[in-house]
Amino acid sequence: MENINIISVSFLIVILLNSVFACFYGQKTKVFKWREYFAILICPLLFIVALAYFVDIKILSMFLISSFVGFAMEYGAGLVYHKTLNRRLWTYGRLSLHGYTSPLSIPLWGIVGVGFWLISKMIGL
Repeated sequence: MENINIISVSFLIVILLNSVFACFYGQKTKVFKWREYFAILICPLLFIVALAYFVDIKILSMFLISSFVGFAMEYGAGLVYHKTLNRRLWTYGRLSLHGYTSPLSIPLWGIVGVGFWLISKMIGL
């Protein structure tokens, strides 16, 4: 149990530090750049691969499931909001899927899903 707490806190620290690094890295840019997108993803994804290798391969399943469930929920929420209120809840400029989501959000949903899973293990759910 203590091992999962250390792993969870480490994952959250990696995400936080990587986010700060990515913000400083892309601070002067006003347009989308692939290198900045990858700067956001690289550390958390490497951490997830390491977790899958050293802890349990099922973490990759959690990553993939949460990636596509989050992507589908984002699309559904954007679609329902747009059809209900005739306004868009959010917009995407790069690789937009009908304006409701973007495939670029898929790995972000996976990272969030693994983070929530680790937090749930840490608090004993």
